Amino acid sequence: MKNSAILLVISVPLWACNTASKVEETTLPKPQPIEIADAKYIGIGKQGLEDLSKGNIDHFINSMADNVVYKWNNGDSISGKANVAAFWKDRRANIIDTMIFKKDIWLTVKVNETVKNIPYGIYLMGWFDTSIAYTNGNNIKLSIHTVYHFDANDKIDFVLQYLDRAPINAALAKK
Repeated sequence: MKNSAILLVISVPLWACNTASKVEETTLPKPQPIEIADAKYIGIGKQGLEDLSKGNIDHFINSMADNVVYKWNNGDSISGKANVAAFWKDRRANIIDTMIFKKDIWLTVKVNETVKNIPYGIYLMGWFDTSIAYTNGNNIKLSIHTVYHFDANDKIDFVLQYLDRAPINAALAKK
């Protein structure tokens, strides 16, 4: 009887530990196909807008991967960090005098499963009102929506910017 009692005392904690680990394993939630991502990416987006506003293009591109693709909703695109830098340096030096972003709204999303050709990974979406003063004296205001995708090293490897080109084209038209 004494041996049975000792065996019972030893086996109960072992059974309890074994049962607890099984419960933990079975109660862990399965990752959702899409979930909210870390807010640190919002800081990257805000810093990018601040750098672009200041004309600090070298710092603006620091958050980008070497193979970044920068696209606009009209089909235009630029590939490569050096080309994105050259585009924005020319634009800020010769075309845009000031650029101000206001009323920004940000959302980070982590896509855990590729869905309808949308690759998995971290996305940052930003909506903001933009005021642009051009070097030719024209000024415009427009809303811009930008989607950023981050690679495994937390560098932006894809940008898609939605904006209305009509006011930009009108402001840059030769008179």
